[in-house]
Amino acid sequence: MRLRDLLTFNLFLQLADGVVSYQAFALGAIEANPVVAAAIVNWGMGWGLLYNKALACLLLLLIFTFRYNRRLLAMRGLSVTASVYVCAIIVCLWQLFR
Repeated sequence: MRLRDLLTFNLFLQLADGVVSYQAFALGAIEANPVVAAAIVNWGMGWGLLYNKALACLLLLLIFTFRYNRRLLAMRGLSVTASVYVCAIIVCLWQLFR
């Protein structure tokens, strides 16, 4: 898999996580991450989630910029973040539908 594909997949996962999180919060779930929870309390559910997803996307782009100097580091970084977010989305969906 190419680095650009990994970046695209990670950005898609951020979007999917944002949508799943928004739906979960609308159903009464609470955020476990204290940074995200603080943003939601201060700015509201929509803006708080948007801020944190935008920050996550910027950090993914930062990892992607390592593709020229540290290709293996960028590949592993994007692979790990994709793996973590796939697991997080599966757990959230499992919690929503049980």
